[in-house]
Amino acid sequence: MSYQNINQYNYRKWYLKPVNEITDLSLASDERDYNQEVVFSPYLIAETYGNKLPVSLDLNDPQSNQMLDLEYGTYNSGNTVVSLNYYNGKDLDLDCFTAGTVCDIGLTGIDNGLVDQMTGKTLHYTNGFFNDQHKFDRLHFDRRMKFFQVTGNTRANDQFSGITAETLYELYSVTGTTVGRYEQLYGGFYQGFYKLFGYDYDILPERMNWGWTAEILLKPRLVNEYIPGSGYTTLNQYYPNNSGIFFYMGTRAENKFYHFASGHPKSDSGYTRVTDSLTLCETCLCGLLTGNTVELCNQTITLNDNCVTIYPVQGITESGLTCSNCCCEHDLVPDEDADPKFDSMSNALAVKFKGDPSNPQICVRTLQMTGGCVTTGACETSGITYVTGYTINEYCSEKGINDACSGTTYLNQEHWVQVDVVWKRYAWYDECDLDYLGGLGQITSLSYSNSLEADPRPLIEPPITHDNLSTPTKEIVQLNEDWLLTKKYRRGQLIIFVNGKRFFVVDDVEEIIPRALNTEKERQVGVPFNISWGGGTQGLHENLTFTGCPTSLTGLTYQQDPECFPNNILSGTSLSALTTSILLEQNFGGTFEGGISQFRFYVEPLSAPEVKHNFKLLKDTFSMYNPDCGSCAILLDDFEYEVYCNIPSPTPTSTVTSTPETTPTNTPTNTETPTNTPTNTETPTNTPTPTVTTGLTPTATETPTQTPSTTPSVTPTNTMTPSITPSSTVTPTVTKTPTNTPSVTPTRQTTQTVFMGFSIL
Repeated sequence: MSYQNINQYNYRKWYLKPVNEITDLSLASDERDYNQEVVFSPYLIAETYGNKLPVSLDLNDPQSNQMLDLEYGTYNSGNTVVSLNYYNGKDLDLDCFTAGTVCDIGLTGIDNGLVDQMTGKTLHYTNGFFNDQHKFDRLHFDRRMKFFQVTGNTRANDQFSGITAETLYELYSVTGTTVGRYEQLYGGFYQGFYKLFGYDYDILPERMNWGWTAEILLKPRLVNEYIPGSGYTTLNQYYPNNSGIFFYMGTRAENKFYHFASGHPKSDSGYTRVTDSLTLCETCLCGLLTGNTVELCNQTITLNDNCVTIYPVQGITESGLTCSNCCCEHDLVPDEDADPKFDSMSNALAVKFKGDPSNPQICVRTLQMTGGCVTTGACETSGITYVTGYTINEYCSEKGINDACSGTTYLNQEHWVQVDVVWKRYAWYDECDLDYLGGLGQITSLSYSNSLEADPRPLIEPPITHDNLSTPTKEIVQLNEDWLLTKKYRRGQLIIFVNGKRFFVVDDVEEIIPRALNTEKERQVGVPFNISWGGGTQGLHENLTFTGCPTSLTGLTYQQDPECFPNNILSGTSLSALTTSILLEQNFGGTFEGGISQFRFYVEPLSAPEVKHNFKLLKDTFSMYNPDCGSCAILLDDFEYEVYCNIPSPTPTSTVTSTPETTPTNTPTNTETPTNTPTNTETPTNTPTPTVTTGLTPTATETPTQTPSTTPSVTPTNTMTPSITPSSTVTPTVTKTPTNTPSVTPTRQTTQTVFMGFSIL
C-alpha cells in the first residue's frame, strides 16, 4: 500500500473518489523530471562538481585565496586566487600530462602586470597539476584556473606628450563578521586566462553545449573614501561610462604588434614610428634555432620554421615587373598593416552596474561584428564585396536592483547582492556542431609557416612536392563572411537574476565565443580567452615595447607605442593627428567600485530553481535582501543585519510614468573610416549615429545588407506606456514599487554602428 495515499488515511479528510471506487490515488516519489540537487542538497549547485562548475573562487577560503594583507596604495605581486574546482569533461587521466614552458610571456604579460619585464621570464603550463608549492605562483598555470591582480608597469613616456597620470589598480582587504574575508576594489580587479593559443594548455570548453552562467557576490560602495593623489588616476576616471564593470569575457587586448615596426601609418604620414629600430627583433625562441636567410630589399632576415619576429615582416608585392630580391625601384606595393579591430569584434562581453550605487541598473555590453553584401545584383561566389562594421550594443534594465526598497533607509546602507548572468542558446549542440554551427571552425584555418614568414620557396621544393610531406603549419583565426552567415546559430537568451529572482531578460542575443587573435602564437601569449572578475579590461592602456632589440637581460629600456592607444587618448597628446582602430580599452576599460567575495562560472545555464537554491544558502551569510520576504533589511552595525519579514510591502500607486532616455550611455569618440572597399565609396553621410529606444524587446541592429549609404538604427518595437506594472520604468514618479515586481525586459540604450570595407575574392 502506498505510504502517501490520499483516500486511505487514518483521520477525517477531503478525498478524491474515483467513479468505480476500486482505485485509490497516491502521492508517490518520482526520481525523474525534477532537480534532486535543488530539493535535497545542503550545498551550492555543483559545489564540488567541476564538470558543471569549473571555476569557483571564494576569497574567504584559504584553498582559493592566500589571505594576503592587501592595502590600497601598495601592490602585491603575489596576489593570486585559484579556483576550488577544475574541468575534466572528457575524463582524462590528468597524471599523464607533462609540463611545457613559454619564454615569450614577457612580450604581452608586461601589459597587465603578470610579469615586470619583456624578456627573461618563463611561463610554465600543464593540463594536469603542479605541486602545491606552485599553486599560487603566477607563472605556473595548471588545470585549476588562476586569476591575478592586474597592474601597470608604465615607465616615463618620452616619445610623445600628453599622458602624465599613472593608473592605479588597487585592492584593500576587509574582514566581515559573517562574510569573512573579502576585498574592496579601488581601481583594481582580477584577470585570468583558460587557454594558451597554439600551446597545449586548454582547461575550459571552447564553447558550451547549451550556454553558461556567471554568479558573482558583490557589494556596491556608496562613498569612495579613497581618493588617488595628484598624478594618479583610475580607468573609471578615463572612462566614466565604463565604470561599474564587474564581469568581462573575451580577449583582454588587441594584438599590440599588429603593425610593421618601420614606416608611417596611413592616418598620419608625418609620424615616423617609434618602433623603427625593432624591424628585425626576434622572439626568444629564435636564438635557439638555425635556419635560412632571405634577402628582402637589402635586409638579411633569418627565417626558421619556429622563429617569429616580434613585429611582422613587411613583404613586397611586385606589379608588372620581374625583380631580383624584391628590390625594384618602381611598381612595388608594401603589405598593409593588420587591422586590430578584427581582434576585438565579437570577442568581448561585459556586465556592469550603472547609475546610483545605492540602486543601480544592470547593463550588458557587447562588441559585435556586423555586415552584409552590397553589390548590385545577386551575390556571386567570387568577387563579393562586403561592407562590414561593428556594433556596440548595451542592454540595460529599466529599474534598479533595489527598487523594492525605494524610499526607505535601506538605500542609505551598503548591501551585498548576488547577480547571476545566464546565457542560454536556443538549441542544444553536441561537440561537432559546436565547432561548425556558428563556431570557430568557420573562421579557423591552417597555413604553412614559410608562407607566413615571406619565404614561399620551400612550399614548391622537395620533399613537399615529392612525398606529400608538409612544413610546419600555424593555426590562423580570422573573421570572414561565413561568420556573418552563421550567426543564427549563435542566438540565445540572456537572463539576469538578482538575489535569486529573475530581474530582466534580453532575447535574441548573439553568443560571444572567445577566440584567438589573428597573429602568431608568440605575439598573443595569455591575451585571448580571458575572464575578468571585478573589472573589464585595460586593453593596451599600459602597453610597453622595446626601445631596441635586446641583447641581454640587463639595461633593458621600454617605451609606449602610440599606435596601441585609442583615439580618445591620442586626441589629448602631441600625436592628436594619429588615429587607430583600438576599441577594447575605450569600451571595456573600467572597474567595479565596492566589495567582492565569491565568483562562480558554470558551463551550463542554471535554471531559476538552481539560482534560487544558491541564494537561499547564501542570503543569511551576506545579509542580502530577500525578494520572497517582502521587506528591507535594517542595518544594526557595520556587519550585522536584522530582517523583519512582517513589515508591510510598499504599495504602488495606480500608474507609473515611463520617461525614455534621450542620450546614449556610451558614446565612444572615435568614428571609423572605411578601408579597403573595392566597389564602394563612403561619404561623410554614412557616419552612423547612436540611437536610443525603449520598449519591451530590444531589436538587434543589423549593419547594411543592401547599401552602405543607409544609416542603421535601432527600430523601436512595441513601445508601451504601462498603467500599473512598473517593469519599464526608467524614471519613476512614485517612491515605492511592489515587492514582487515582474521581470523586466531591458531596452538597448546605446548602439553605435561603424563601417569599414573589405573584399572577399
